[in-house]
Amino acid sequence: MPDYYIRTPDQDESRGPFDPPKLLTLAEAGQVTENTLYYDELKEEWIPIALNPQLKESVFPSRDKLALRVNAAQNEDEDSDAPKESSGIRIEDMLDAAEGNTEQKKAIKQKDASFQKAATVSASGMGLMMFGSATFLLMPLFDTIKTLIESGSYTQLLNYPFVIVGVVDFLMALLLLLAVTEIYPLARARGMLTLGFGVYVGWTIGDPLVIGLCAASGVGLLLASVAKSLSTMLFALVLGIGGSGYLAYLAVMGRFADFFTTIQFNIISG
Repeated sequence: MPDYYIRTPDQDESRGPFDPPKLLTLAEAGQVTENTLYYDELKEEWIPIALNPQLKESVFPSRDKLALRVNAAQNEDEDSDAPKESSGIRIEDMLDAAEGNTEQKKAIKQKDASFQKAATVSASGMGLMMFGSATFLLMPLFDTIKTLIESGSYTQLLNYPFVIVGVVDFLMALLLLLAVTEIYPLARARGMLTLGFGVYVGWTIGDPLVIGLCAASGVGLLLASVAKSLSTMLFALVLGIGGSGYLAYLAVMGRFADFFTTIQFNIISG
């Protein structure tokens, strides 16, 4: 009987190895769901348990089989001559007990469901945040970028730090929208940079609104990368998308042109 390594869709750290009986125990405790990933050694990739019918049946036995056994036992009792007195145990209770659906485990399953929903929207939400950040950084330098590209001076773009960071943000946005969760640690680091340096930019130009928006964008990105519940994730998305989106709007309106064009290195000469 093979053993499996498992992990959740939004985390890089794996657990295991576990054999199917152990996975069944974890599933009954609400720690493993059909969306949990296992490592397929043949395909050399992580695959949801739901896509492996044999493993799924081992970890999540069909409720119908259990129901048939309970119904058969009930029919035997009805055919017997014993008095039909209520024992105080309902069939639903028996099914729940057999599947481990105690109140505590139901609470764990609800928490896991909330976590799975949060994981589903986290990548796309952070992708929108990073797209807003890229727009915020690149739009004030649009004319400079266009001039350097038209003149063929591509290497001089490296003299503008905001161009470099903006391009990185744009690439991260694409990867996050494609649900590449492996870059979550980089997204967290980017959130801290936004929180620190972005607030510095707002302070430098003397704009409290920019300070607040950068703080909201940075905190939102950090929270979204670590949120374990749907409510926390939604709060993070409101902060992050709202902050970065409004910064992008201000950039399109020309709010930062005078500041961004003054920040450049002299590493590469024309």
